[in-house]
Amino acid sequence: MKGRGIVVILVGTLAVLAVAWFLTTHDRVTKSEWVGATGEARLRDFLAAQRLAERMGVKVTEVRSMPELGALPAQGVLLVPNRRQELHAAKLADLLRWVERGGHLIVEAEFLGVPDPLLDQLGVERSQAELLRQPLAVELPGAERKLSVFFGDAMKLDPGQREAHLRVGASLVSFALGRGRVTAATSLRFARNPGYDDEYAKSRRRPERSIRAHDHAELFWRVLSLTPGRELQVYFRPERLSLWGFLKENAAPALAAGGLLLALWLWSIAPRFGPVAPDVPPGRRRLLDHLRASGRYFWASGLRSRLVVAARDAALRRIARAQPDFAFASQAERAARLSSLTGISTDEAARFMVAAGALRGADFIKLTQHAQRVHSALEKGSK
Repeated sequence: MKGRGIVVILVGTLAVLAVAWFLTTHDRVTKSEWVGATGEARLRDFLAAQRLAERMGVKVTEVRSMPELGALPAQGVLLVPNRRQELHAAKLADLLRWVERGGHLIVEAEFLGVPDPLLDQLGVERSQAELLRQPLAVELPGAERKLSVFFGDAMKLDPGQREAHLRVGASLVSFALGRGRVTAATSLRFARNPGYDDEYAKSRRRPERSIRAHDHAELFWRVLSLTPGRELQVYFRPERLSLWGFLKENAAPALAAGGLLLALWLWSIAPRFGPVAPDVPPGRRRLLDHLRASGRYFWASGLRSRLVVAARDAALRRIARAQPDFAFASQAERAARLSSLTGISTDEAARFMVAAGALRGADFIKLTQHAQRVHSALEKGSK
């Protein structure tokens, strides 16, 4: 007992020491994990910028269809992101006429290699540039200090002969067009919600590009304030309505339950598969079965005359074997003998001996009955 007690004490001491070592060498820390945007932020890239504009007293609406794009307020601000290939040349011309009447168009350039008819009509050229890896210190008109902004695009914009009222390096340029204004940027990432790439850059201590980073929120407000308009409209690329997408978005549990019920129903009506049952051994058919099948074949094939002749000749040969002089008797005597043997009239016996051809069903049955009487009578006589 003493040895067992010492072992228990040693094991307990070692466990306490292990726990004490773990607690002194390890600390509990909180780790942040990016889970992505949820709710409205997942569907609306400029939600943070829209909320900022609303807090600053600007009315914010969204444009989600072509008819709405044709009813813009005269002194409003329209933000148009890239991937706008659905806007045809006539609609782009309407937008530029709206700008000339006093509107403010904030447009994001398409990626290099992708046609951009809107900037082409404005005379703004896109070209490859050196990729900047550090934020820029930009001095804007009316700002009390320089703003730190980061675009991080390998693209530059050139407005050509137009006089730029506001310029942020070669990434953003703003100029007048008629009574309105156009602000073109290589990217509107500085006005978008934070995304996965921003979290990745933050974890690697690299410059972020979303509205929460640097002075991007103030830059967005400065751009928005270039015109006196107090209404911001954000253009969203119209997408085709999809019933499957709507159901997946709003009725995913119901779809899953319906799929499960369908699977259970199919399982309930499906045939059960088990071990293969052995085949039933074939039964030996009787001679009568073969004769019956042969007779049916002849009857269905229109060969009744063969059956008539075969039944008649078989009965007459049976009589000739039993009465050898039957074959040499006269026709009248043979008819009389057949009538006496089978119990039928002499006329029927005479017709039986000369029966041939395809008889009708009733006549054929009567003929076989007479032949069967001949065989029965001879069998009785032989006994």
